[in-house]
Amino acid sequence: MRKAVNYIHYKKLSLMNINLKNIKMKKILLFLSLSLFLNSCAVQVKTVDLKRRVYEDVPLNTILKNEIGDRLITAGEEDYQDAMRIIESPPFSLSYALVALEYPYKRGEVLPLTSYSDEWFLFYNSKDVRKIGANGDNIYFGIGVSKKDKTIVVPFVKSANSYGAFTTKNIEGFNAKSDIFTDNNCTNCFKQEFIYNGKVGSNLKFIYREYINDMARPAFQQDLQYDLNESNVIGFKGLRLEIIRETNTNIEYRITSSFNKTR
Repeated sequence: MRKAVNYIHYKKLSLMNINLKNIKMKKILLFLSLSLFLNSCAVQVKTVDLKRRVYEDVPLNTILKNEIGDRLITAGEEDYQDAMRIIESPPFSLSYALVALEYPYKRGEVLPLTSYSDEWFLFYNSKDVRKIGANGDNIYFGIGVSKKDKTIVVPFVKSANSYGAFTTKNIEGFNAKSDIFTDNNCTNCFKQEFIYNGKVGSNLKFIYREYINDMARPAFQQDLQYDLNESNVIGFKGLRLEIIRETNTNIEYRITSSFNKTR
């Protein structure tokens, strides 16, 4: 009889130990799940369009100084957006769908503000879509800036869908600062440049470049030459420059009017 009682007591203790182990395991799993949720979750994002501006990069009626090969003025119409420039980025990986993915962007690269969620401003290149596996998700890498505390700047990886997985990670040594992004692939933008190209006797040489739709390669270029014996004011397509002083290496000038608008 005593052996039977002892066996029952031992059986109860064994079941209690098993239950305690199960409870501890559930707590551990819950803690791990919560830890993963803190840095990886699904978010709803809204897109941000590029902004358009007409610009001149130098002030009018101000004495300026440049060297041979420098642009004396750049003017045009462009698409732009607030951006983040990577200052420091050590090699690291981000986890997406249980896969470790190498962060692709390096020091000096500029990522525009492209979307936002309830908690984050999201800076990434919407044309730089990555794919996980042959038939996997389309994803973006980028930089997240916290809406509550803009000093919190972290790399992220997210689904290319408007609602999907989103993972951030605090990386020691990762740093980025505010900048401006301009779209060199804009299909309806234009840009005009006037470049100082040196002096031959009393003649000054310049290069005019015009960019239409493609901001990386000029659609038109013209070499120009002006004789200062005739006048110290030169002009081209509405641009007027007053030459104050010139040497074999640099030029001092004042712009009194900018280019005529081409469109």
